[in-house]
Parts: sequence; structure tokens; C-alpha cells
Amino acid sequence: MILPLNTEMLAHAYDYLSATPPYKRWNLPASDEVRFGIIRSRKKCAHCFWDGTTHVIELFSSKNVGSHDMILSTMAHEMVHMHMDMTGIMKTDNPHDAAFQKFADRVCKIHQFDRLAF
Repeated sequence: MILPLNTEMLAHAYDYLSATPPYKRWNLPASDEVRFGIIRSRKKCAHCFWDGTTHVIELFSSKNVGSHDMILSTMAHEMVHMHMDMTGIMKTDNPHDAAFQKFADRVCKIHQFDRLAF
């Protein structure tokens, strides 16, 4: 059975991860300052962006992200992007550059996410 997604669930996943290393040291915004969304797409699992006033994290439907593990690892992935964007670390056109890979290695080691899928 696929776990249905909703924005409240995404906010709780974000809150949980925000309370854990390394996220708790990154000064990410509180979940009530982030807009969460569910979008139907089969091309990607998620994305994170700044819309000019608010950070936005959107996951792409239960068909792509439908298990607890996948929800948490996908949210964790997007939170790395948010951190890099907020700190100005993301300077290349490649959102998964060497800097991202270094953060991803650390997050996956701490949270035991599948590094190949992250």
C-alpha cells in the first residue's frame, strides 16, 4: 500500500529532521515559515526553492514518494539544498556538485539513508 502524502506530514518530517544532526546546527527556518506542497509528476521526487518570500519544498505525489523511508530521505535531501541555498554554498549550475555530495555523505552516514538513492 502506498502511503498518501499531505502537507502536514511533510511539515512533521521537516520538524523531525530539523531536530537531528546535522540539521539542528544549520539554522533552517521553522516549518511554519516553509511552504510544503504535493505535486503530481513522474519525472522527479522533489524540489526546493526560494520563491522570493518563502522557502518551498515540494514532493511529487505518492506514486514517487510513498514510504516512510522515502519521505524522510527525500525531505532530508531537499533540506541539504535549502541549507546550501541559504548559506550561499550553491554556486554552480549543478545542484548535486561536490559540496552537495559532501553534505549528502554526512547526512546519510548519520541517518543511515541509502547513499545511492539520496
